Amino acid sequence: MTTAGIPAQKAAEQASQGLGLGAFFMTFVPGLLQLQLGQKGRALIAFVSSTALFFVGWSLVQDRLFAFSLTSSEPGGSWLPARIGIPLTLPEILNLPAHAIGGILSYASDFESMRAWYLPRPMEDLGGFLTAASGMLAAFWGADGIWSLRWRRDAKDGVTNAPVCNPALAAGLSWLLPGAGHAIAGQRDKGMLMGLAVLVVFAVGMWCSDGHAVDRQIASVWWIGQALFGGGALFASLVTAPIEMTSSPDNLELGTNLCTVAGLMNLVVMIDAFTVAERSSFPVSSMPAEGGAA
Repeated sequence: MTTAGIPAQKAAEQASQGLGLGAFFMTFVPGLLQLQLGQKGRALIAFVSSTALFFVGWSLVQDRLFAFSLTSSEPGGSWLPARIGIPLTLPEILNLPAHAIGGILSYASDFESMRAWYLPRPMEDLGGFLTAASGMLAAFWGADGIWSLRWRRDAKDGVTNAPVCNPALAAGLSWLLPGAGHAIAGQRDKGMLMGLAVLVVFAVGMWCSDGHAVDRQIASVWWIGQALFGGGALFASLVTAPIEMTSSPDNLELGTNLCTVAGLMNLVVMIDAFTVAERSSFPVSSMPAEGGAA
């Protein structure tokens, strides 16, 4: 191996190792990674935007936040943090500080308060979407921080090209509109095909269920997967979910499954959009083969 090949091989090894668990856990606090990088203004925007979005939604949903929890929040329940007011709610928990504060504000151990967890509230569908969107926004800010850490570690002046767009932005746009992230990253045709696939599966699911497949009140666990298609979940929270279901559609379960599959498909779209933008700066072909040059 030549001496010149050693630094390149070390760089490749660093890239393959990732950025560590510390950086991953820091993504649960919006803006913390940006603060570590010295991006104080960006950190403030990340924290304020994620927190504000959560509490706009929480003002609508309030006590109902516990009804969407994955674990029992009642006295004697199995999830210890929930006993003191911190539910396990996805994707809200990705915005950990706001999620914890909102849970504590909603929590009380008396019967009447617990009863309120299960009573429908006006505009709870929109409120539940907004609190969930705050978790997704926090995740995208975390992805932005991870990308910035990667850039600081691996980019070389005069050698590494700037990305065609921020990878986290590409992922975030794909959450709202599948394929939009690929479009700004320069792969419009690929984005159109992937986005169309997500939209078709989601639309068929809504059609099979008479529009009731995406309803957090009815199927909160399935809704977690459905919320990975943000545009679809927003549409449902504004248009279809508020409509009272007088009778169960014959294909409700099929529709629920299809809309969840559409959300999981969009998770792949988001990851791919991030990767496409990332590879515009760090293409796979630029990594030296194992063992380096002879």
